[in-house]
Amino acid sequence: MRLPEHLELLLTDEPVLDVYAHGPWRVPDGLFEEISARIDGLAADPRAVDLTTDEHKLLTLPASLVTAEIFGMLAFLPGGGAIKAGSWSQLPERLLYRHLVNPGPLSTRMTRWDAPGGRWRPPVDWLIEAPDRGAAIELARDCLALLEGIEPLEERRKALLRLYDDPPECDISLPKMELREHWHAHAGDDIVAAVPELLGPVGYLEWVCAGLLASYEHLTDVAPRDESVEVHLIQLLLQGSMEHVPPELAVALGEDRYGELQQRFAVERRGFKAGAWQERTRTWLVQALVAGAADACRGWLDMAMRFVAVVQGLPGDPWFPKSEWIPVGQFQTDLRRLYAPRRRVVNPLTETLQSAPAAGGAAEDRPGTRPQIATSLVGQPEVSAVLDELTRGTEPVRLLICGPDGTGKRDAAQELGRALALGRDPHWITDNLFAGQRLPDAVAKLHADARDCAGDRLLVIDGLDGIVTDPGNGEALAAELHRLLAVHPDLHLVALCDIGGEERIREVNPVLPHRFRITRTRPFSADGHAELFRRALDARGVRGTRQAIAAAGALLAETPPMQTLRHARLAPHLADQVVAAVRKRAGDAEPVVRKSDIPDMLDISRASGNPLKELHDLTGLDTVKHEIALLVAGTHAARLRSESGLKITPPTRHMVFTGNPGTGKTMVARLLGRIYKRLGVLSSGHLVEASRAHLVGEYIGQTAPRTRRLVERAIGGVLFIDEAYTLTQSPLKGDYGHEAIAELVKLMEDHRDDLVVVVAGYQQEMAEFLAANPGLDSRFPKQIHFPDYTDDELITVFGQLAAADGFELAPGTEEVLRAMLRRAPRGPSFGNGRLMRNMLDIAVANQADRVASAAVGAGKERGGEPAEPPTREELVTLTADDLPPLLEHPEEFFGLYL
Repeated sequence: MRLPEHLELLLTDEPVLDVYAHGPWRVPDGLFEEISARIDGLAADPRAVDLTTDEHKLLTLPASLVTAEIFGMLAFLPGGGAIKAGSWSQLPERLLYRHLVNPGPLSTRMTRWDAPGGRWRPPVDWLIEAPDRGAAIELARDCLALLEGIEPLEERRKALLRLYDDPPECDISLPKMELREHWHAHAGDDIVAAVPELLGPVGYLEWVCAGLLASYEHLTDVAPRDESVEVHLIQLLLQGSMEHVPPELAVALGEDRYGELQQRFAVERRGFKAGAWQERTRTWLVQALVAGAADACRGWLDMAMRFVAVVQGLPGDPWFPKSEWIPVGQFQTDLRRLYAPRRRVVNPLTETLQSAPAAGGAAEDRPGTRPQIATSLVGQPEVSAVLDELTRGTEPVRLLICGPDGTGKRDAAQELGRALALGRDPHWITDNLFAGQRLPDAVAKLHADARDCAGDRLLVIDGLDGIVTDPGNGEALAAELHRLLAVHPDLHLVALCDIGGEERIREVNPVLPHRFRITRTRPFSADGHAELFRRALDARGVRGTRQAIAAAGALLAETPPMQTLRHARLAPHLADQVVAAVRKRAGDAEPVVRKSDIPDMLDISRASGNPLKELHDLTGLDTVKHEIALLVAGTHAARLRSESGLKITPPTRHMVFTGNPGTGKTMVARLLGRIYKRLGVLSSGHLVEASRAHLVGEYIGQTAPRTRRLVERAIGGVLFIDEAYTLTQSPLKGDYGHEAIAELVKLMEDHRDDLVVVVAGYQQEMAEFLAANPGLDSRFPKQIHFPDYTDDELITVFGQLAAADGFELAPGTEEVLRAMLRRAPRGPSFGNGRLMRNMLDIAVANQADRVASAAVGAGKERGGEPAEPPTREELVTLTADDLPPLLEHPEEFFGLYL
């Protein structure tokens, strides 16, 4: 059992500041002394030296207004009512020590904590007493600036500085409260996101309640608690000595939930004991802690403390919470008690009794016990801890594993199946087995699988979220599965879901997730990728140096996924490339992978060269090249604006390609993906080609999942949908093309940061396609038309294709080809570059027949003697005679070449 890596600092004796909303941070040596010196310097500034107050209760009087202002800032910057802990958490005491009227000893206990309310608000608090309001605001900004370097406070400090740098246009001589209102209303969304207290007490309460409910729901998933959300909120109010339910909660929680709180408040109040509530809550948090939910525990504690601070401060700002029984200190003690390194002493009974045979046989043979699991999962401590706990218990396994593909979900299910040793191998079923079935058949299959596995076989459902969210049978199958778990209490079940799968299941059936122990896999860190690479080398019989393995881990962590090549599948991919090169270099010596063998970049798309140059070298398409150049220039300009600190709105990059067949639409889409990859817009830049058949299913419930899977393959690159207008042109009643469009529109918006969708087709048909769905036209703001090639351009294309295949054109060939093109009909079905490829294939076939016939004929003239082989020039030359025959009637082109 191990604490998450980013929290391990809490187990040390280092100087640590732990703002719960940020995480523990090691205070650099000398930083606080440097900031204290900055404070003294500003207090001695000629602008501030005469500004003092005799009313501050904690500072030596007369106190500098600058020092008083900073005292308020230090209480406010961690957050209104937020938990601030750690051995160096006493910020005002450490930074303003010599200014305090009654300084006490500084604590170095790691479990120390407080939750200041922080009523300071921009632009000024104590500095309001300065006679020059403009100078006071300037000094307040300088106070914020000199606090630079305290990392847990930096995001909020920088957000407030942006507010000072762009103040509202208002009379600065207004009373303090009115001046604050102007400043708060002027703050942009990015500032309010970092400093939600600027929303005002009611807005901040709403923000706190959202975080509190989310963390409570997460914790009850891993450590169920026998109480409703409403009871939980009431008990939080009661432990904070609240006499009533604040009416502001009607805004923060909604009128229905507020009404229920009012209705139940008096009943809960009669039997409430704060001490007993604290003990129950402490036990609950410990259960969640050992289940691997340390971050969720800290999130709940932080939000619960803010909640108390806000409701006690209403109708004003949050203040230091009082009369609270929230077990923050106990949780911090429990965290160190459970996870800190411990001395171990061998109990002599372990050796005395180990040699004697157990009365009831081996542990594996005794009923009610299971062998301990020896997990080989990499980089998944939460899942490993849950597997270990489940295999030690005696209850039936009900486990839901959620996470990205390729992070070990199936490996975890297989390891659990081996550890349970139920007598039969696990039975696997997937969401595809239920797709398209009639509901009675699907239910019958689910019942049969459950009956067959009950008691002596692990049932694994791979893709439960896909089954449950199927628009046809999903809701009914979710209800049936919930019923089966009650009917078969001895059924062992593991369900696998994609990332966020538990939420999708909850949307369909809110009760079903509560039947499972939920755990999640995570993407691998650099260390995790390094271990996977080391195992991949071992599997190939090759050794790697420590530096090489570390370099591979760092490389793989930075490599963007492409389609199904992601997460754990990247390490074997890299190992195959590296090992092949190392074996070739080593010869008969032992192959050893060294750091120099690890490439600087792993290009899993296998695309080399400069795509911009390749686009420039394409024949014709001048208008297309110009449009792409504008897109590239816009991306460069946006990056320059961002680097200059200017606000940018990422554009919608989805686009429409119109034009006849063979005009280069697919080729340009492939180059566009690679261009955006080089610019950092797309993570992999690969191309996924699709048509109606890839999107539209044959029966109800198949289209949306099929569309989702296609989009998931394209994430990181370009999804190119050719003849997209066919999605709306089916004459069949009840066609599912519109369902595919609706799903596509939603997914395009969900993945707009790392996906470009290009739809292509004839110009008129694509205009009708965009008009078929209200959301389509706005999702495709850029339309690029691909004109037909001219005769000269087509002849150039023919020559390029021939050269790429190793052929040369004899004199006179181009003139004959030009005569053929003049006779070709230029309708919508004209093939352009595709026509040139078809004609080249015919010419190559004719040339092969000519060369072979000439060789055979020469042999017959010599009485059967072996003929001389054709010369190299004859083998690679295409003549006018090899071209297809000139046709008198243009319509014959359609049947032969187009």
